[in-house]
Amino acid sequence: MGIQGLLPLLKSIMVPIHIKDLKGCSVAVDTYSWLHKGALCCSTDLCKGIPTTRHIEYCMHRVNLLRHFGVKPILVFDGGLLPMKSEQENKRARIRKENFARAVEHESDGNSAAAFECYQKAVDISPLVARELIQVLKQENVQYIVAPYEADAQMTFLAISGQVDAVITEDSDLIPFGCPRIIFKMDKFGQGVQFQYFMLQKNKELGFEGFNRQMLLEMCILSGCDYLQSLPGMGLKRAHASIKKFRSYDKVLKHLRYSGVSVPPSYEESFKKAIHTFQYQRVYDPITENVVHLCNISDDIGDELDFLGPYPSFFYGENLTARLAIAGTSQFKAPSGGAKKMIDLPVQKNLLTKYFCFASLEAKRKFRAPRISPTIASQSTLDSSSVSSLEHETLEAAVSETKNSAASIDDSKNLDSGSPPNSFIEYSFATKISDFTESPSHGKKSADLLWMGSSYRDHNVEGPFTEKNAEEKFGTNISHLGHYSEIAEKSMDRFVSIISSFRYTSGSRVSGLRAPLKDVQNTCSRPKTVDFSQYAYEPKRSKD
Repeated sequence: MGIQGLLPLLKSIMVPIHIKDLKGCSVAVDTYSWLHKGALCCSTDLCKGIPTTRHIEYCMHRVNLLRHFGVKPILVFDGGLLPMKSEQENKRARIRKENFARAVEHESDGNSAAAFECYQKAVDISPLVARELIQVLKQENVQYIVAPYEADAQMTFLAISGQVDAVITEDSDLIPFGCPRIIFKMDKFGQGVQFQYFMLQKNKELGFEGFNRQMLLEMCILSGCDYLQSLPGMGLKRAHASIKKFRSYDKVLKHLRYSGVSVPPSYEESFKKAIHTFQYQRVYDPITENVVHLCNISDDIGDELDFLGPYPSFFYGENLTARLAIAGTSQFKAPSGGAKKMIDLPVQKNLLTKYFCFASLEAKRKFRAPRISPTIASQSTLDSSSVSSLEHETLEAAVSETKNSAASIDDSKNLDSGSPPNSFIEYSFATKISDFTESPSHGKKSADLLWMGSSYRDHNVEGPFTEKNAEEKFGTNISHLGHYSEIAEKSMDRFVSIISSFRYTSGSRVSGLRAPLKDVQNTCSRPKTVDFSQYAYEPKRSKD
């Protein structure tokens, strides 16, 4: 989208140029702008998924045109999705989807002209399209760079660092980025218009006398950009006049609020993020082969730059199927200090949450899973006539093996001292054996029994075996639940005692709750009874 209406207001300093004047120079090319323009002629095929190469031929024609006049092109592709631009990208995707639906509708009605126009608005340059062009660039030995995030910041970095002499694009965003030399509106013959940053002081439509780079950037953001929508009624000319008068955006916002303009509470914070996105966006440096920031980050900024996106790990081979899904990006490498930085989240200090947090952890430590109560009758099923001699030998071997493995476990995991250490495991096997022998359809043998015994052993179930449950074959002892009920009651009593001991004092707060206001008597000196007749309207009598 760029800065709406900016280029027409800079018409007085735009100079016509032909690419032959750049002979011997290197230029960075906004490749996606070429792909979008080339896709207009084959938008129907691209939207329907029909194979076509007309958009690739469009880009290669201009690449060959630059090379013919002795200009070295470096094609720059957009990379990952910038978090600050996610809202704008979602909006554009929604518009493309709506236009595609209209195109299909017009096409079904036989209106091919209207359908073609909607297809042009619905076409999207996908990563696969960009990859097709990159494959051709490799064959033609044309240099290209995949930006970590946006191509605008990448091209500006190449121009500022002196790695290219100019930038070819259709996007006016490069002006607030601070790109020194830009070629706009290049046609198929090589004609275009040139913008140079130092010429801003001579502009006639908008006077930039006394403007610095920061003021120009704030003016563009205030008028509306890809990272932040403008306020209602705030166009480019009004933003220019406001910045020229107050010289900083914070003073402009204070003036707007004082004048009664509705400014959202989060607008100022979003404005700061937009400024930092223009200034400190991540770019790739081909010389050092590292991902760096567009400008050096000052110490007062801090580490809260998550809106710039995470470090692009796909450049050094961790994820080659990122947004572009492009092969051949192995020339990028990770910084020596590591790609990711741990974020320290603030700990909430609150009386209520702190109390319940520790109470829940204490209850979790004391919790014990319910166990299966043993039965003497079920143990006798080992010797029952329903078990064959072969199965009986196999099961006895599994039981003995589990006993040996359980004996090697730390004594801290043993069962209650009131019962034999392995009695519960023996019971588990006895119960499982009875089920196993009664259901021949189960295809599980001693491995199942071994797993069951070891898993219950690891639960560290406590509590004595009761004779009451001996009548049940497969029961659950829930007598311990009363103990947890007592814990809950004591916990609540403890909480009430803590919270009731707290006393409100002037200026203090408890858990974010303010104390109720005291009743304040009305000190107004107005009389209790008012004679409203004195305020009654009496019409004047007209003269005869």
